[in-house]
Amino acid sequence: MKILFYSTSSSVYHGEAIKTISLPSFTEQWEKLCEKHSEHEFFVATQLPGMFLCDTNGNEIIKAKKIRQILLKNDNEKAIASEIAEFKPDLAIALSFYVSPYDWLTIKDSVVAEHLRSLGIKTLAHPTEAALICFDKWQTHNFLERIGVPCAKAVYLHHELFINAGNYRDTKSNVYKTAVFQEVKKLRFPVIIKDTTGLSSFGADVVKNYEEALGILKSKKTSSDRIIEEMISGEQFGCEIYGIFDEKTGKGQYEIFPPFKFSTNQYGITSPKQSIKIGPLPEYSALRKTLTRLAEKLRLNGVAQVDLVFDKKKWFVIEINPRLSGMSTTYAASARLPLSELIFGALCHSEAKLKNDTINTTTFLPTINIKFPILSSQRLSKLKNISYVAFVNQIENHAARQIREQGYCEVILTGKSFKELKENLLDLREKFCDVAENTFFEKATEMCDLLIRQRAI
Repeated sequence: MKILFYSTSSSVYHGEAIKTISLPSFTEQWEKLCEKHSEHEFFVATQLPGMFLCDTNGNEIIKAKKIRQILLKNDNEKAIASEIAEFKPDLAIALSFYVSPYDWLTIKDSVVAEHLRSLGIKTLAHPTEAALICFDKWQTHNFLERIGVPCAKAVYLHHELFINAGNYRDTKSNVYKTAVFQEVKKLRFPVIIKDTTGLSSFGADVVKNYEEALGILKSKKTSSDRIIEEMISGEQFGCEIYGIFDEKTGKGQYEIFPPFKFSTNQYGITSPKQSIKIGPLPEYSALRKTLTRLAEKLRLNGVAQVDLVFDKKKWFVIEINPRLSGMSTTYAASARLPLSELIFGALCHSEAKLKNDTINTTTFLPTINIKFPILSSQRLSKLKNISYVAFVNQIENHAARQIREQGYCEVILTGKSFKELKENLLDLREKFCDVAENTFFEKATEMCDLLIRQRAI
């Protein structure tokens, strides 16, 4: 069977400024999939940076020996589908990644899938409708309310009406702006103000009172549609959904991976480039039911990541990202599997379940994902050779002007128990004491201790 994994991009990639090192490399991981499943012929077709699907050197893909890798040339979705069709795959699987400023690549991959299906090629990709719902945070909010999934109370600000509705000659006042302010005043503070279509938490503001909210909404920072939502107090988590929806039966089969706890910054929100992830959380049956229903309502096909808050014995959904994420590599490391095998296995399991076959679900070791500053090649080699280090991913942006944008080194380590995980964390801190950030490791140790205590109760 010919199986092709694909992903597209909408942004210009400056490979000369970006250097990414993954250990083990994604090339190695995909080749292991080829070795294990020699009954299939695997292809990868992507656009740069090709996150999770390939390794790059500047603006070129580092070629593999056992898997065919294609750098897609076109930008038009129909033309991309034609490029993919030339390889005559029996199945094309979308594995979307993310770029700034808009987290909308799932939409592009979904449209490509529609063109592929028109050419008679079977696809596994999220519906375009679902991709659009998840891209726009206000649409996501309305969807969650409609299906009865707990989410933060929110107010929507339509930028064009907010700025221009009172500018017509015969209009005395902007009634829309007045109404938005009135609705914001009803919210419970603090609130989070963010773009409806922004990437992750970039550009989000945590606002303590109504007067401060008013100042931000009236400022030049409000240059697009925004959502103002109550900040839910509680612990922040994330998890991923892997599965398939059968259009014929109207039913889906999904594996909901166990939640990982996220650290938060001084504003109480998760910063993707600084956060610590630790897990898995063992008991989450109520969440599993909620997310299975959510996945079925969206008719998800493939991989999706969900941001969550647990508050007062209730799970709240904050965002749905129907694509691969930093959690994907964390789960693969936790399962001690190549990411390619985790994806392929989970999706195949879902298809087997749809056919009423009995299979085992994925199991995960206690795992923590932490960040280092950029490390030298010698230090990276040292990390790779540590037995409890499962994955290392370093990103350097030589064009970045701000220090925090210049890059980081992500290190994922595991243990047979959370007690052993803590021991490994302390050992790593000692081995890299001259570059380890003390406050960061103290927070990671504190999170380990919390999970150790919870399991002792």
